[in-house]
Amino acid sequence: MVKQYDHRKIEKKWQKVWEIKKTYKVLDPSTSSGRVKKKKFYSLIEFPYPSGDGLHVGHIRSNTAMDIISRKRRMEGYNVLYPIGWDAFGLPTENYAIKTGKKPSVVTKKNTDVFRKQLKEIGFSFDWSREINTTDPKYYKWTQWIFLQLFKNGLAYKAKSFINWCPSCKIGLANEEAVGGVCERCGNITEKREKEQWMLAITKYAERLDKDLDLVDYPERVKSQQRNWIGKSEGSEIEFKIKCNPSQTLPKGEGEMPKFFTTSPELWRALQDKVLDMRKNPTNGEKAMWDLLRRNNPSLDLPKGEVKNSKGFHFRRQHIIDRFIVDFVCIEKKLVIEVDGDIHDYKKLEDEERTGVLNQIGFEVIRFTNEEVIKNPKNVLEKIILKLNNVSSKALSFGEGLGGVDMEDLEGIKVFTTRPDTIFGVTYVVLAPEHDVITNLQLQIMNWEEVEDYIKKVKKETEQERTKEDKEKTGIELKGIKAINPANNEEISVWIADYVLPHYGTGAVMAVPQHDARDREFSEKYNLPIIDRPLVDAQEITKKVGGKIVTKFKLRDWVFSRQRYWGEPIPIINCEKCGFVPVKEKDLPIKLPEVKNYKPTDNGESPLASISKWVNIKCPKCKGLAKRETDTMPNWAGSSWYYLAYTTQGISNFQFLISNKNIKNKTRKNIDYWTPVDWYNGGMEHTTLHLLYSRFWHKFLYDLKLVPTAEPYKKRTSHGMILGEGGVKMSKSIGNVINPDSIVKTYGADTLRIYEMFMGPFEESVAWSTESIIGSRRFIEKVWRIGEKIITNYELRITNEKNKIKNSNNSFVRQDIAAEKSSDSQSFNISKILHKTIKKVSEDIENMRFNTAISSMMILATEMEKEQSRTLDLQKSPTLNLEDFKKFLQILSPFAPHVTEELYNQLPITNYELKNKKENNSSIHFSKWPKWDENLVKDQEIKIAVQINGKVRTEILIQTDENEEKVKKIALTNEVVLKYIQNEKPKRIIYVKNRVINILI
Repeated sequence: MVKQYDHRKIEKKWQKVWEIKKTYKVLDPSTSSGRVKKKKFYSLIEFPYPSGDGLHVGHIRSNTAMDIISRKRRMEGYNVLYPIGWDAFGLPTENYAIKTGKKPSVVTKKNTDVFRKQLKEIGFSFDWSREINTTDPKYYKWTQWIFLQLFKNGLAYKAKSFINWCPSCKIGLANEEAVGGVCERCGNITEKREKEQWMLAITKYAERLDKDLDLVDYPERVKSQQRNWIGKSEGSEIEFKIKCNPSQTLPKGEGEMPKFFTTSPELWRALQDKVLDMRKNPTNGEKAMWDLLRRNNPSLDLPKGEVKNSKGFHFRRQHIIDRFIVDFVCIEKKLVIEVDGDIHDYKKLEDEERTGVLNQIGFEVIRFTNEEVIKNPKNVLEKIILKLNNVSSKALSFGEGLGGVDMEDLEGIKVFTTRPDTIFGVTYVVLAPEHDVITNLQLQIMNWEEVEDYIKKVKKETEQERTKEDKEKTGIELKGIKAINPANNEEISVWIADYVLPHYGTGAVMAVPQHDARDREFSEKYNLPIIDRPLVDAQEITKKVGGKIVTKFKLRDWVFSRQRYWGEPIPIINCEKCGFVPVKEKDLPIKLPEVKNYKPTDNGESPLASISKWVNIKCPKCKGLAKRETDTMPNWAGSSWYYLAYTTQGISNFQFLISNKNIKNKTRKNIDYWTPVDWYNGGMEHTTLHLLYSRFWHKFLYDLKLVPTAEPYKKRTSHGMILGEGGVKMSKSIGNVINPDSIVKTYGADTLRIYEMFMGPFEESVAWSTESIIGSRRFIEKVWRIGEKIITNYELRITNEKNKIKNSNNSFVRQDIAAEKSSDSQSFNISKILHKTIKKVSEDIENMRFNTAISSMMILATEMEKEQSRTLDLQKSPTLNLEDFKKFLQILSPFAPHVTEELYNQLPITNYELKNKKENNSSIHFSKWPKWDENLVKDQEIKIAVQINGKVRTEILIQTDENEEKVKKIALTNEVVLKYIQNEKPKRIIYVKNRVINILI
C-alpha cells in the first residue's frame, strides 16, 4: 500500500473506474435487471443554471447533501436514481450574447461542458446517461406540448398585465430581474408598463395547491411560504357605496351643490375617455392657463405678490358639464373658462350655442385666446378674479331637468375582509393604487395631480417591497370622494396606499384601526380617527349589509411571456380571421431560428419579431396569412417538469402518453415507477415560485392522467447559503466568489465535500473560510493513516506466519479473518464507540445533520488512532480489527467516496468476502450499510442529578436502567446527601428514570 495520501491520483483513478463501469447508472422497469426488483428511491437536486463562471462552492452544498443520501440508500439496497441536467434558458446567457455577439447556443454548450467536468471531479454519483438540457429541442418539444395542452384546456390565455419595463434595454423583466426597481442588465431604474402577455391560470388550482400541502413532507417554513403566496382567506365581500362631493365646502347660504354636472351615465363614460386624452395633449394656451390657475389659486382678494392662496377657489380642467367638455371650471362659483385656439375663428356659432346652454344651466363663461393667455397672463388673472367677484352665487339643486349621474348609478367599492364583525369600527377605506375605481372617478378627485404622482411612485416599487413588514406605509386621500359604511351609513374617507395590492381580495380593504395593527399605524401617521365599537356576529352582519361569504386567494395568474430571444418559442399562431391557433403537435418542436441581433426591437418586442421569414406563416385552420407568436417562455417553464424527463434513459426517448389507451407506453411505465420524487433538495429562494409552478404543472398533468400522483415531490428540504469570508454574500462584483477547482486541486474533492458538510447546520447560512478547510483535510489524512497501519500490520503478520507454518495461504487467511472479526476485551471500547457512531451517522444523515455526523466520525477516528498507537508489536494481534474499520469506512463513504473506495478495496477482509461471493460488487458504495448493536450503543453507566427539596446538591453514578430501589439506596448513602439530611427520614423520594432523583425532607 502507498503510505502517502495522494488525493489527485486516488480521485482521478476512481472517477475513471466509475465512469467506465457506469457504476451509478440505474435501469428502468422495462429492462430485465435484478436491481429493478429493489425498492426505488428518486433523489433530486435543483438542476443548475450553467453560467460562464462555472460552479462555485455554494452549488456543492446541495449536491453533496443529496449525494450522501443517495449513496446511503444504495447501500441500504434501494434502486437509486440521482440525475443531473441544465436549466440553460435565461437572461444571463442572452445578456452575454448581446455583449459579445456569441450565439447563446454556443455559450451554453461551453458552460455546460465546464460544469460537467467540475461535477465529475467532485465525485457526485449522478446517472449521467439521463443528462438533460432545457435548450435541447428534443427537450423543449415537450415543454411546448404541455403549453398546448394548457391552451386547449383554457388555462393559457393572453391579457394585459403590468411588467417591469427597462427604458434603456427596451425589455420587460420578471420581478427577480428587477429587484429594487433596478434593471439587472444595465442598472437603470425600471418602470411599470402595461403589455399584453401570455398568462397561465394557476389561480384555478389555488385551492388544491393549498390543501395538498397536507399530503407532503415539507418543512413548516416551506409550507408557510407556499401558503402565504397562495394567500387563502375566508371572509366577507361587502360593498361600500361611493359619494362624490364636487366641493369640500360651500359658501354659507348658497344651497345644496349638485352631485355631478353631467348627463346620462352612458354619455359621461364615453366623454371620460376623451377627457383623459385632452389632459394628456393640451394646447400651449391650456398649459399656460392651468399653470396660472394652479400657481395662483385665484380668490376674490388675492394678496399682492402671493403666488398661492389656500383659501382660494378650486378649478378643475377638462370637466364634463351636460354634453360638453369645458376647458376649466370653478364649480363652487359656477365659472367656466374657455381657451380658444385658431380653430375657434371658424366655430363662433358653435361656441355661442355652447355658451348659451352653459348659461341656461347656471354657469358664467369667460373666453381667452391662446395668444392672450401666453403673452398677458397677469391681465388674464385679473379678469378671472374680477369675474369671480361678480359671478352669480346661485347654486342649482340637483335634478332640475338637467340629467345627471346619481350616487345609485355609481359602482361602489367592494371590500374583502376576514373580520366583518368589526365593521362598526371602520373609519376609512383603502384602495390599491391600481384599483379601477380610481380611474373611473378621476374627474371627481379634487387632488388628482397629487394622486397621480403617488401612483407613479408606487409603480416603481416591487410587490415584495410594498408588503415588507418593516416598511413605512404611505398613502394619500382621494379628496372629493367618500365611502358610505353600509352598517351605519356613516361617511368615511377613501385613501390609496402602497401596502394594499390590487390582486389580493378585491384590491380594497376596510380599515379598522382599533382591531388591526397595520391600520392603527396608518391612522396614527395620518391623524385618522380610531374608534372603539362593539363586535357583532360576522355572518349576521354580512347578510344584513347585503354582502356574501367568500373565499379569496392572494395568488394571481402566472405571467408567462418574455419579450426576448433565449427561451422556448410559444407554439401559437395569430390569425386575423381565426384568432389564436395552436401549432399542430406533429410540427413540434418549434425551434428557435438563428438571429444576428439579440437585442429587443425598438417597440419592446422579442428579437424574433424582426425575422419576417419565421414570423409570417399560413394559418393551420384557414390557410390564410398569419403570424407566429414572438414572445418566448420564461426559464420557469423548463424547470417545471424536468424531474419527469429524468425518468427515461435520455431525452431523445422521452414521450408523453398522448393516447391514454396506450398503457404499455415505455415512458408511462417509467414515470409510474419513479414518481413521485422521494426527496428533493434546493435553495430557500426557490421554495415559493419554482416549487409552486412545478406543483401546478404536475397537477395539470395528473388531471390529464399522465402522471400517477397528485404531487410531484414527497419530501422537500432546503439548504442555507454559503457566504463569503466574513459573512458577506458571494458576488462577482465584490470578487469573493470561491471556485471549487482550486480547492479540489490543492486539498482534494473529498476534503471539499467533508468541509462543506461540516461548516455548520445544513439549513442555515454559513461563512466560507479557506483556513478552516485544513481541518477536514487532516481528518481524511488521519483515516488514511489508520487504514495504512491496519493493512500494513496485517500484511506483515501474514508474512511472518507464513515462515512459521506450512498451512495454505487461503486456509490461514480464512482463520485469521475469523480472528479479526472477533471482538476481544481490548477492542471492546472501540466497538462501542463505533456502534454509537454508526447509529448517530445513520440518524443524522436522515435529518440532514451532516456537521454532527462528521464530528462523531472525527471523534471515532481519533479514538481508533489512539488505540493503534498502544500496539507497537507487529507480532501481536492488533486491537483495532478489520471488521470495525470496514464499518467505519462504510459510514464515511457517502461523505468521502474516493478515499473510502481506495481503502475498502485494499482491505483483506473485502477481498476474502468477494472471493467467497458474500458481496456482489467490489465498490464500497454497493456494500451493505452497517447496523448498530443496541447493546453496544447503550451507556452502561450514567450520571444523574440528586435533588434535595428540589435543589440539585450532587450527582451519583448508576447503571443504565438500574432498578429504582437500588438507585434510592445509592443516593441515600452518598456523603453529600447524608450531610444535608442529617439522619432525618425522607418524607418522599421521587425518581425519574435515568435522569434525576429528588429527596424531600
